[in-house]
Amino acid sequence: MILIIFTGNKPFSAAEKEAVERVESENLLADIDRTYVYSNKQLSVTVIGTDAEGKAKAAFVPSGKGKIEAISLEDKITAQEAREIALKEMEVKDILHTKLGMESDGPVWEIAFINEEEQLNYVYILAKDGTWWKRILNL
Repeated sequence: MILIIFTGNKPFSAAEKEAVERVESENLLADIDRTYVYSNKQLSVTVIGTDAEGKAKAAFVPSGKGKIEAISLEDKITAQEAREIALKEMEVKDILHTKLGMESDGPVWEIAFINEEEQLNYVYILAKDGTWWKRILNL
């Protein structure tokens, strides 16, 4: 079982490692707090940390050689605030993850959760102002 989990996560670990190397080589972040893979039309890795001035930033690293987009998080909705917005209107049994990713309308928080009926749900909250962007419910 452990081998399956390790092998299953290996491609994501390689993608995350490559994304961190790209962010560091371009001096976009001085310290890195966390990374995760975000999937939409194109796979990307979100790298969150602080820049040389100590300001919170996120870098969105597309798969392949695409251009990295980095944004300040100073004036954005936090992951906790996005979860609170989602929980206010939805019946949530268990939150699976909260990820920041880049979409056509800008950065969004993806909150995946299981509802009271044991169904999988994804909601997307705009990071700029906390408004709902998209909902994929009852899968």
